[in-house]
Amino acid sequence: MANSKTKASVEPKKSTQSQVNEFIKAQGSNGATALNIAEHLKFVDDKQDKETRAKALKRVRVLARKACGGASQSRDGRSAIYMIEG
Repeated sequence: MANSKTKASVEPKKSTQSQVNEFIKAQGSNGATALNIAEHLKFVDDKQDKETRAKALKRVRVLARKACGGASQSRDGRSAIYMIEG
């Protein structure tokens, strides 16, 4: 319940999964790599240590596979490219 001291939030927070879905869809036929998605969600930056960065990228890969309905079918070198058809 909102009162004079608290205000109801205007926009509900989006889940990380829905943010990943929207980002991959927005990339269209080009798709997105796990690093692109992680940078967009601000999960990784240049100042992170290797272990923290690896954990963040693993989390993003799991979310991207859920969004795409399975493993990526295309690659750019070693990086998987995640795409949502339709």
